[in-house]
Amino acid sequence: MSEQQGEFDLSKLKDKIAVVTGAGNNGIGWGLAKHAAALGMHVVIVDLHESLVRTASIKLSETFPNIRCVGIACDVTSPEAMKACLERIDAELPTKLLGAVFANAGVLFNRTILKSTIEQWTTTFNVNVIGVVNTIQAFVPRLQKQGADAIFCTTASIGGLVRGDGGSGSYQASKHAVVSLTESLSFELARQSPHIRVHVMCPCIVESGLGTTSKTNQMAVSGQMDSAEIEPVALGTHALAMTSEDHARQVFDHIAVGNFYMLNDNTRPYVDHDFPFDGVGMIKQRFDNMLALKIDNSDAMQRGPSGIASATLKGPMFHELQRRALKDKP
Repeated sequence: MSEQQGEFDLSKLKDKIAVVTGAGNNGIGWGLAKHAAALGMHVVIVDLHESLVRTASIKLSETFPNIRCVGIACDVTSPEAMKACLERIDAELPTKLLGAVFANAGVLFNRTILKSTIEQWTTTFNVNVIGVVNTIQAFVPRLQKQGADAIFCTTASIGGLVRGDGGSGSYQASKHAVVSLTESLSFELARQSPHIRVHVMCPCIVESGLGTTSKTNQMAVSGQMDSAEIEPVALGTHALAMTSEDHARQVFDHIAVGNFYMLNDNTRPYVDHDFPFDGVGMIKQRFDNMLALKIDNSDAMQRGPSGIASATLKGPMFHELQRRALKDKP
């Protein structure tokens, strides 16, 4: 009998299909797509804009000529679009089984609760949460029907396991929802479909242009910008961030050992420094507060090493970034 939790042989994924939503813009999804291709998987790159998926699929095909890569422009907030996405995959790769589905598409609007708009909240939850639900409902029945070992993985964030603060309220609230619904999906499938191995990704600090792409997508959807003009963005980063490729390597290492919660911290061998985000420490602090029925707002009373008052941007990584910034000051 298949085991939903436990070690997994990644070689079982070879010649199967990896579907990655939110994969057209150089971030976490692109890293996952590249790693899946390196494992010998055929890759379906899903993103909102045709220009992005076309560019990404051409680039991946040139890098990995022995696999098939299909780019599909699709709005994950539409259940009909996600079902049509699966139909397109069937047409393009009719003899291949689904091996891994990564519900990764996401948006981020970094504004406080009082200054954010309801439109930003609606977009955040439509993409980050409803988009995951639509991906589950479109693809999990096929994975159940196939009966072969497969992966279904959602992208949450370390923000889905720790408290929100500052301008991260809507984003972290949505990522808490993703963690919870992925836990529920794992429970629902545990008995009747244990061959579907469910995971939730919780990245810490990874190179990403998410803030920029979120604003661009919102402008395109509202008609303020022609989607045909949209190009892949340059990645926002700092010296201690993890690359999307190294993040993907960490994700697949988690899959191989059977970890449900993929806490992807900035630790060796995935980075070349010793200044982690300290996700485990922050999770422990949050749960200690919960067990004590208290909330600790002491971090709100002063600027932390990140330059702002924050309950999360305060670990070894941010102390080191502060040290380097002070060192470089004239």
